[in-house]
Amino acid sequence: MKLALLIVGLLVLAAGGSAVAAPETYRVDPELSSTEFAVRHLGLSTQHGRFGRMEGTIAIDAEEHTGAMDFVVDATTVDTGWGARDAWLRGEDMFDVARFPVIRFHSTQLVFNQNRLIGMSGLLTLRDVTRPVNLRIEHMQCGRDPDGGREGCGADAVSTIKRSDFGLTHVLGLVSDNIDLSFQVTAFRAQQ
Repeated sequence: MKLALLIVGLLVLAAGGSAVAAPETYRVDPELSSTEFAVRHLGLSTQHGRFGRMEGTIAIDAEEHTGAMDFVVDATTVDTGWGARDAWLRGEDMFDVARFPVIRFHSTQLVFNQNRLIGMSGLLTLRDVTRPVNLRIEHMQCGRDPDGGREGCGADAVSTIKRSDFGLTHVLGLVSDNIDLSFQVTAFRAQQ
């Protein structure tokens, strides 16, 4: 998370200068956004997966360097490319999507370098366990959608979390405790 706010801030500055009266609000496009993860397996290789659906909002006041990002990830959409592994990940030993169908991120602080958003802190909730996380903005780009002309931004926000912090302790040792987590976000200005 973190990433889209910087993008939005730059878009707002480019569109209207410094006379921003209220935060601009953008809605995450669930068809163009996803959450991805990578984990070391057996100490030999890195396995990748993704959650295919996420929603959320981004609000930013570029002049004041404030705003918020909220993401809701559909945990039932976990996809690693192997059906048997995906079923296991959805099960009680791992994400337990029957009881905890969503993963949430809510920003608590944005980090700027001058007028550029470079990161954010927030709270990640996974399996009903909430822990603080810091996200780094790796990429961001704002502009108009050439297809429909909508104002939007795209960004990548990344972090590394410990799965054991969220109660995901099954097969520790075979599968690393450290998980690389990234949010690929495309968001468009909310309609008034």
